[in-house]
Amino acid sequence: MKISVLIAAYNAGAFIARALESVRTQRHADWELIVVEDGSHDDTEALVAKFAASVSQSVRYDNAGVNRGVAAARNRLLELAEGEALAFLDADDWWSPRHLESIHAALETGADLAVAGIELFDLVTDRPLGRYAPPEQLFLDPTTALFENSCIMTCSSIALTRAIVARVGRFDSSFQIGEDRDFWVRCALAGARFADARDVTCHYAKHATSTMGKTLLWAQQEVAFYEKYRAIREVPDVLRRDRLAHCLANFGRLQRAADPVASTCSLWRAWKLAPWRPSLVPQLVFSAGSALRPRRRGPKFKTSRP
Repeated sequence: MKISVLIAAYNAGAFIARALESVRTQRHADWELIVVEDGSHDDTEALVAKFAASVSQSVRYDNAGVNRGVAAARNRLLELAEGEALAFLDADDWWSPRHLESIHAALETGADLAVAGIELFDLVTDRPLGRYAPPEQLFLDPTTALFENSCIMTCSSIALTRAIVARVGRFDSSFQIGEDRDFWVRCALAGARFADARDVTCHYAKHATSTMGKTLLWAQQEVAFYEKYRAIREVPDVLRRDRLAHCLANFGRLQRAADPVASTCSLWRAWKLAPWRPSLVPQLVFSAGSALRPRRRGPKFKTSRP
């Protein structure tokens, strides 16, 4: 089985060399590599060209010329891929040599999507932070598991068949963060079978520029995710209401300091969805009080006339 290794890159020159080297060391050697740079212009292209000259497998590079976001870059990768299976690798992550071998074995069992275990890594200290294994529920009921939590931590741990991609389509470019989770949910809704690769082969980098640091945007995008799937019947209504309410409440708390009116609206929506959550009432009152309180103005300066 030929596997297309797909890397979306943006200002990745400082760390993509390790990702590329991890592709070179794969025991499963039937792969092609495609790198799509999302409008940045560092030394990524030169590094990819150098890598291409050192391997016998096909290596292709593409640059959109403008920054369109990671969903657009991944959609371009899907357009260019020719393999029977597709394996995503973030430019700042890397794989153990047995990664493609393990996910290939999982896909060969008839699965549509294979998930590897993860070791988190701190790029600042260059030290591991612990391991993460996908929960068993992901393989028993993937729709509910992915709806409840973002239990697939990184695209770099995923490989999927071309057939399921053909059924699901493109990444939703309206998401700036969480476009991958949305895609996995759509795979589950399309009937994809999820398989555990049962091996920790993906190294997931955490650093200052990662999405984990974009707290307010992450909260807003989680609200957008649960609003998109507010009406799906595969998940119980009470769970859909509760998860959206939880995310609206979190977003409302984060909005309060900068925009108490918007915070009040978010918390009001949360309470209407889940009036059984008693903690929402004091939060709503606090935000409403902040919205009604006069805003402080800067000091007035007087000028004296001669």
